[in-house]
Amino acid sequence: MIKKSSVALLLTLCVSTTVFAGSDRETDARLDTLMGADSHGQYHQFLNQLQKAVKEKDKKSVAAMVDYPITVTVSHKATDIADSHAFVKAYDSVFTDRLVNIILHQTYAGLFVNSTGVMVGPQGELWFSGLCTVKDCSRFDIKIMQINN
Repeated sequence: MIKKSSVALLLTLCVSTTVFAGSDRETDARLDTLMGADSHGQYHQFLNQLQKAVKEKDKKSVAAMVDYPITVTVSHKATDIADSHAFVKAYDSVFTDRLVNIILHQTYAGLFVNSTGVMVGPQGELWFSGLCTVKDCSRFDIKIMQINN
């Protein structure tokens, strides 16, 4: 398994631009440019799965979408969460009504995408990105990397 820092470095080296989308097709193109050819489908699917799990209050499914350990910021306080079990316990304090509303109203076309990852919310409330599962990053898992509530 490749370390997180390796992924961040690789993504930074690939492209160091920031892009805003305006349509699904533009988002597709930007994701493919920044995250790898034909990767947009996986990112679109991840957003849909996240929104579905959040809407259904499926804490375990959301927890499975997180890269651990993760430090979440809630009310300007950083909290370390070691694993999915701890995440499920902390879910209600992390996924406040405000954050849930932001996630559920996020459109795919309205995603902010840069070389670090994909941002949900107007102020970076949640970030997700691909983590390489093989050395050449030809395969990757998309995970929530940051939550800033």
